[in-house]
Amino acid sequence: MVSKPGWSAMLLCVAMAIPAVSAPATPPKQDRGWKPYRNQQFGYCLSYPRRWVRGEAFDGAGFYVETGVKKYSRPLGEIDVGIVSSNDAPHAASFSLVENLQVHLDGLKTFERAERMEVLEKRSMEFLGNPALFTRDRYYDPQDGGTWMDEVIFVQRKGDLYRFELECRADQLARFESVFNRLLSSFQFECGAAR
Repeated sequence: MVSKPGWSAMLLCVAMAIPAVSAPATPPKQDRGWKPYRNQQFGYCLSYPRRWVRGEAFDGAGFYVETGVKKYSRPLGEIDVGIVSSNDAPHAASFSLVENLQVHLDGLKTFERAERMEVLEKRSMEFLGNPALFTRDRYYDPQDGGTWMDEVIFVQRKGDLYRFELECRADQLARFESVFNRLLSSFQFECGAAR
Protein backbone atom coordinates (compact mmCIF):
# COMPACT_ATOMS: atom_id res chain seq x y z
CA MET A 1 0.00 0.00 0.00
CA VAL A 2 1.29 3.47 -0.84
CA SER A 3 1.65 5.69 2.17
CA LYS A 4 -0.41 8.87 1.89
CA PRO A 5 -0.31 11.91 4.16
CA GLY A 6 -2.83 11.55 6.95
CA TRP A 7 -3.60 7.91 6.04
CA SER A 8 -2.83 6.58 9.51
CA ALA A 9 -4.95 9.33 11.07
CA MET A 10 -7.91 8.35 8.85
CA LEU A 11 -7.55 4.69 9.84
CA LEU A 12 -7.44 5.66 13.49
CA CYS A 13 -10.68 7.65 13.03
CA VAL A 14 -12.39 4.63 11.46
CA ALA A 15 -11.13 2.32 14.21
CA MET A 16 -12.28 4.73 16.92
CA ALA A 17 -15.70 5.28 15.31
CA ILE A 18 -16.74 1.64 15.63
CA PRO A 19 -16.99 0.28 19.17
CA ALA A 20 -14.44 -2.38 20.00
CA VAL A 21 -15.45 -5.87 20.99
CA SER A 22 -12.68 -8.14 22.17
CA ALA A 23 -11.68 -10.68 19.53
CA PRO A 24 -10.84 -14.30 20.26
CA ALA A 25 -7.21 -14.81 21.41
CA THR A 26 -6.35 -16.91 18.36
CA PRO A 27 -8.46 -16.26 15.26
CA PRO A 28 -9.74 -19.31 13.39
CA LYS A 29 -7.53 -20.45 10.51
CA GLN A 30 -9.86 -19.11 7.82
CA ASP A 31 -9.71 -15.58 9.31
CA ARG A 32 -5.89 -15.27 9.22
CA GLY A 33 -4.78 -15.00 5.58
CA TRP A 34 -6.00 -11.97 3.63
CA LYS A 35 -6.33 -11.23 -0.08
CA PRO A 36 -6.83 -7.97 -2.03
CA TYR A 37 -10.06 -7.19 -3.89
CA ARG A 38 -10.53 -4.41 -6.43
CA ASN A 39 -13.91 -3.59 -7.93
CA GLN A 40 -13.37 -3.27 -11.69
CA GLN A 41 -16.49 -1.19 -12.26
CA PHE A 42 -16.02 1.48 -9.56
CA GLY A 43 -12.31 1.25 -8.70
CA TYR A 44 -12.50 0.84 -4.92
CA CYS A 45 -10.38 -1.79 -3.18
CA LEU A 46 -9.96 -3.57 0.15
CA SER A 47 -8.66 -6.80 1.66
CA TYR A 48 -10.73 -9.75 2.88
CA PRO A 49 -10.09 -13.19 4.41
CA ARG A 50 -8.92 -15.37 1.50
CA ARG A 51 -10.32 -18.59 2.97
CA TRP A 52 -13.87 -17.25 3.18
CA VAL A 53 -16.39 -18.06 0.44
CA ARG A 54 -16.73 -15.05 -1.88
CA GLY A 55 -19.49 -14.06 -4.31
CA GLU A 56 -20.62 -11.10 -6.39
CA ALA A 57 -23.35 -8.72 -5.18
CA PHE A 58 -25.11 -5.50 -6.18
CA ASP A 59 -25.00 -6.40 -9.91
CA GLY A 60 -21.20 -6.24 -9.98
CA ALA A 61 -20.93 -3.11 -7.83
CA GLY A 62 -19.85 -5.19 -4.82
CA PHE A 63 -19.25 -8.55 -3.27
CA TYR A 64 -19.87 -10.62 -0.16
CA VAL A 65 -17.76 -13.00 1.88
CA GLU A 66 -19.07 -15.53 4.37
CA THR A 67 -17.85 -18.35 6.56
CA GLY A 68 -18.82 -20.61 9.40
CA VAL A 69 -16.76 -22.71 11.78
CA LYS A 70 -15.01 -24.00 8.65
CA LYS A 71 -14.98 -22.56 5.11
CA TYR A 72 -17.93 -24.52 3.74
CA SER A 73 -19.88 -25.12 6.94
CA ARG A 74 -23.15 -23.30 7.57
CA PRO A 75 -22.35 -19.55 7.57
CA LEU A 76 -22.20 -17.89 10.97
CA GLY A 77 -21.21 -14.53 9.53
CA GLU A 78 -21.21 -12.54 6.31
CA ILE A 79 -19.81 -9.22 5.17
CA ASP A 80 -21.28 -7.34 2.20
CA VAL A 81 -19.54 -4.40 0.52
CA GLY A 82 -20.78 -2.43 -2.43
CA ILE A 83 -22.32 0.59 -4.04
CA VAL A 84 -26.09 0.34 -3.78
CA SER A 85 -26.75 3.50 -5.77
CA SER A 86 -24.62 5.77 -7.87
CA ASN A 87 -24.68 8.69 -10.25
CA ASP A 88 -26.06 6.19 -12.76
CA ALA A 89 -29.20 5.81 -10.61
CA PRO A 90 -29.88 9.32 -9.27
CA HIS A 91 -33.31 8.48 -7.83
CA ALA A 92 -31.74 5.98 -5.40
CA ALA A 93 -28.86 8.30 -4.48
CA SER A 94 -31.32 11.05 -3.53
CA PHE A 95 -32.45 9.13 -0.43
CA SER A 96 -30.93 10.29 2.84
CA LEU A 97 -28.72 7.99 4.87
CA VAL A 98 -31.60 7.50 7.34
CA GLU A 99 -34.04 6.62 4.52
CA ASN A 100 -31.55 4.06 3.16
CA LEU A 101 -31.27 2.58 6.65
CA GLN A 102 -35.05 2.19 6.85
CA VAL A 103 -35.10 0.43 3.46
CA HIS A 104 -32.38 -1.91 4.78
CA LEU A 105 -34.27 -2.69 8.01
CA ASP A 106 -37.48 -3.34 6.08
CA GLY A 107 -35.52 -5.70 3.83
CA LEU A 108 -34.24 -7.65 6.84
CA LYS A 109 -37.79 -8.16 8.05
CA THR A 110 -38.92 -9.28 4.59
CA PHE A 111 -36.03 -11.39 3.29
CA GLU A 112 -34.40 -12.65 6.49
CA ARG A 113 -37.77 -13.00 8.21
CA ALA A 114 -36.25 -11.13 11.15
CA GLU A 115 -38.40 -11.12 14.27
CA ARG A 116 -38.11 -9.09 17.47
CA MET A 117 -35.80 -6.62 15.75
CA GLU A 118 -34.35 -3.89 17.89
CA VAL A 119 -32.03 -1.08 16.85
CA LEU A 120 -29.31 -0.97 19.51
CA GLU A 121 -27.31 1.96 18.17
CA LYS A 122 -27.63 4.53 15.40
CA ARG A 123 -25.27 7.45 14.91
CA SER A 124 -23.78 9.77 12.34
CA MET A 125 -20.07 9.47 11.71
CA GLU A 126 -17.44 10.10 9.06
CA PHE A 127 -15.81 7.40 6.98
CA LEU A 128 -12.58 8.50 5.30
CA GLY A 129 -13.82 12.10 5.32
CA ASN A 130 -17.31 11.37 3.99
CA PRO A 131 -20.68 11.57 5.79
CA ALA A 132 -21.81 8.18 7.06
CA LEU A 133 -24.42 6.51 9.23
CA PHE A 134 -23.60 3.57 11.50
CA THR A 135 -26.28 1.31 12.92
CA ARG A 136 -26.26 -1.88 14.97
CA ASP A 137 -29.36 -4.00 15.42
CA ARG A 138 -30.26 -7.39 16.79
CA TYR A 139 -32.97 -9.77 15.64
CA TYR A 140 -34.21 -13.31 16.09
CA ASP A 141 -34.08 -15.62 13.06
CA PRO A 142 -36.85 -18.22 13.38
CA GLN A 143 -35.34 -20.37 10.62
CA ASP A 144 -32.18 -21.21 12.55
CA GLY A 145 -33.52 -20.44 16.02
CA GLY A 146 -30.73 -17.97 16.80
CA THR A 147 -30.18 -14.32 17.57
CA TRP A 148 -28.25 -12.36 14.95
CA MET A 149 -26.42 -9.04 14.97
CA ASP A 150 -26.37 -6.68 12.01
CA GLU A 151 -24.01 -3.71 11.65
CA VAL A 152 -24.32 -1.42 8.64
CA ILE A 153 -22.42 1.66 7.56
CA PHE A 154 -23.89 3.78 4.76
CA VAL A 155 -21.43 6.27 3.25
CA GLN A 156 -22.28 9.07 0.80
CA ARG A 157 -19.45 10.03 -1.53
CA LYS A 158 -19.60 12.04 -4.76
CA GLY A 159 -23.21 11.04 -5.47
CA ASP A 160 -22.59 7.36 -4.68
CA LEU A 161 -23.96 5.42 -1.72
CA TYR A 162 -21.58 2.80 -0.34
CA ARG A 163 -22.84 0.10 2.00
CA PHE A 164 -20.75 -2.02 4.38
CA GLU A 165 -22.64 -4.69 6.30
CA LEU A 166 -21.70 -7.28 8.89
CA GLU A 167 -24.30 -9.90 9.73
CA CYS A 168 -23.45 -12.66 12.21
CA ARG A 169 -24.73 -14.86 15.00
CA ALA A 170 -24.80 -12.83 18.21
CA ASP A 171 -22.60 -15.36 20.01
CA GLN A 172 -19.94 -14.88 17.28
CA LEU A 173 -19.87 -11.06 17.32
CA ALA A 174 -16.35 -10.69 18.75
CA ARG A 175 -14.85 -12.84 15.99
CA PHE A 176 -16.72 -11.27 13.08
CA GLU A 177 -16.54 -7.68 14.26
CA SER A 178 -12.75 -7.99 14.42
CA VAL A 179 -12.69 -9.13 10.77
CA PHE A 180 -15.16 -6.39 9.76
CA ASN A 181 -13.03 -3.67 11.38
CA ARG A 182 -9.90 -4.96 9.63
CA LEU A 183 -11.70 -5.02 6.27
CA LEU A 184 -12.94 -1.44 6.82
CA SER A 185 -9.45 -0.23 7.70
CA SER A 186 -8.11 -1.65 4.41
CA PHE A 187 -10.77 0.09 2.27
CA GLN A 188 -9.79 2.75 -0.30
CA PHE A 189 -12.25 4.58 -2.55
CA GLU A 190 -9.88 5.00 -5.48
CA CYS A 191 -7.39 2.31 -6.46
CA GLY A 192 -7.05 2.89 -10.19
CA ALA A 193 -8.94 3.68 -13.34
CA ALA A 194 -12.60 2.61 -13.40
CA ARG A 195 -15.98 3.56 -14.89
